[in-house]
Amino acid sequence: MSGPLAGAFVQLGATRDGLDPYLSCARRRGLPAVLVETPAYLRWRRALGRQPFDLEVPVEQPQDAARVRAALAAARVRPSLLLTGFERYAQAGFELARSLEAAPWPQCGAEFRPLDKQRQREALAASCAGLPQPRFALVAAGRPVEDLGYPQVLKPVDGGGGLGVLLADSPSAAARALARIAALSNYGGGAFTAVMAEEFVKGPEVSLQGIAYQGEPVLLSVCEKITALEEVADDPDLRGFREVGHVARPGTTATADLRELARLCLAATGYRQGPFHVDAILGGAGPVFVEMGFRLSGGGLVSLVEQATGTDWAAEVFRVHLDGTAPRLGQSRPGSGAAGQVAVVSAAELDAAAALAGPGISVQVQPSAAPPTDGLSAADLDVLGSDLMRHTGSIGRVVLVGGRPDEIHRRLESLVLTRKAG
Repeated sequence: MSGPLAGAFVQLGATRDGLDPYLSCARRRGLPAVLVETPAYLRWRRALGRQPFDLEVPVEQPQDAARVRAALAAARVRPSLLLTGFERYAQAGFELARSLEAAPWPQCGAEFRPLDKQRQREALAASCAGLPQPRFALVAAGRPVEDLGYPQVLKPVDGGGGLGVLLADSPSAAARALARIAALSNYGGGAFTAVMAEEFVKGPEVSLQGIAYQGEPVLLSVCEKITALEEVADDPDLRGFREVGHVARPGTTATADLRELARLCLAATGYRQGPFHVDAILGGAGPVFVEMGFRLSGGGLVSLVEQATGTDWAAEVFRVHLDGTAPRLGQSRPGSGAAGQVAVVSAAELDAAAALAGPGISVQVQPSAAPPTDGLSAADLDVLGSDLMRHTGSIGRVVLVGGRPDEIHRRLESLVLTRKAG
């Protein structure tokens, strides 16, 4: 492609779930679409057979806004809209939009900066002290935080996709967990900026998917999570968390306290316009805040939200940013109103999916090929280490559409329970 790309859509960071919702939106609007990623991930993405962007710009450290800005200038790309496709690059994405004067700036908030997990907690504690959240503390010098008690969760403050999130039952297990986190690289390379410890709160986990519009939340969906605790290889006293499934229902079904949680999150972080998701645990005193993201959810949730609600989340984000109009909520398909999915890891699970159908519940089986790695160099494998750890292993998804959310949850969880037993 020759000549300057003026008015382009730029996506900083590739999605990891095989979906490219923003690319589809750019195509429909006739916008040139540009993807910025590490050279290693761009090579792997091509090996995965993903749909190409009009221009793919390699940058060794996409989390460095100055490097991305220089690469875009060298490629003569002038974005009209710049959005983040992956959590790791959210901070750089908003910094770039501000410096290049491209949407979502300044509608997202002229002074808005996406906060990491620690600063989100601090902002919410400062603005609404009564909001339940786990007690937490930053880890100093790699030493366990004893006064939070056990079990406790250890996590990087700037991680994503569950990378480096571990559950420890004792001080010795916490010390080993911290050593493991210190040995990990963040996505795209580089160390984590800090690690935090928090008390473990047990309860059903949910996430809210929405769009901020003029500082107010428009909730598209509520997702119940199906989460597995996985034993860490060679250390059975440590366990990691993995979201293996979700059950989505329309945002209009959100309880008053979940709607209030979304509103408080936007107010505390100063986020006025754009996509967001909020994770929470349903506790006895109401939802307990876990964390917030300033982008579309991954893990196939963009598709699941549309299945459950009839709303194209990415298209409404484009509408808000480029047209300046309020997001429009769709209508769920007849007989639907809820949809669920599970990432499957064996052919036996794919084969068992048909039996999950029931009255008013349809089954979709979405197999996917195993990701190839044999064509990657040792240097590429090193950069992609976190991706290979967290975003491989699944051979497809099983999606249920229609019926009650609790019934969908029960049927999907039966696959996970079988896996645990096996």
